[in-house]
Amino acid sequence: MHCNIRALQVFECIYRHSSIAKAAEELAITRSAISHQLRYLRMQIGEELIEKTGRNLTFTPRGIKLAKSLSFAFSQIENSIQSSICEANPTLRVAMCSSFGPGWLIPRLERYAQRTECRLQISLQGYQPELSDAVADVFFTTTPIKDGFWSTKLFAENLIAVGTAAQVARSREQSPILITTDVEDRTFLDDWRNYLGLLQRQDLLDRAAVLGASHYLFALEMATHGLGLALVPRFLAEARLAAKDLQLWHDLPMPSGRTYYLNVKHARRNEPDIRNFTNWVRRMVVEGQDERPEFSKSA
Repeated sequence: MHCNIRALQVFECIYRHSSIAKAAEELAITRSAISHQLRYLRMQIGEELIEKTGRNLTFTPRGIKLAKSLSFAFSQIENSIQSSICEANPTLRVAMCSSFGPGWLIPRLERYAQRTECRLQISLQGYQPELSDAVADVFFTTTPIKDGFWSTKLFAENLIAVGTAAQVARSREQSPILITTDVEDRTFLDDWRNYLGLLQRQDLLDRAAVLGASHYLFALEMATHGLGLALVPRFLAEARLAAKDLQLWHDLPMPSGRTYYLNVKHARRNEPDIRNFTNWVRRMVVEGQDERPEFSKSA
């Protein structure tokens, strides 16, 4: 009998959770897609495996027997993958875009190192990392990954306006110097144009000097060295604000439109090192929402 492996995976996941909704969440597919796979499996096997009574799911005796067999088979497959990959890669390899790495993850890694003996290798990349076991085991991206991956949303990125005390004072008395990371011709200065629009201070654009930086890290360093005011992610600037190297130019944050996600392959999600790391990251996100420092507006 030639059964679609995806249909078997869907069925086993429903049995494990006793819920179509939870299975859809784990597999990152819609309920209609699950219903399609169940119909396909029923046609291939020629047996009723699930009986739905109201909101409750009941598995037939043959359905229970099949689900238990599948759970054992999938665990064996997962063990085979783990043994082949983990032997070749004893360290946990994490790939991410470069702003997220030094701005959010690295300042918190000491707390992770205190909890585990796992060896960690970080790969910083300019934009989205290449999604391959040859590159990393865990991926941080700004888009959720669907095919073959489990993804969880971490947080949305907000930009804040920062500068040295001297540059903040200059913005009140003279023409401000604005550091933009929108440096392409078609989008040049869009970040500040949008931010000043929120503040209803577009008049500042008419008298501002402008510097360009192709990356948030460059913009942050330029602002720290007193070259102007920069719009950068809050998590990237928090350490400089706490150290008084920078201060807020205005306390209004602006959503950048980017959201950060943590991603691992479904087949590897329950590996101990990966599971421990992903659980730790999610705890850090929750704790950070409660412990975020407040920086007073300076201008």
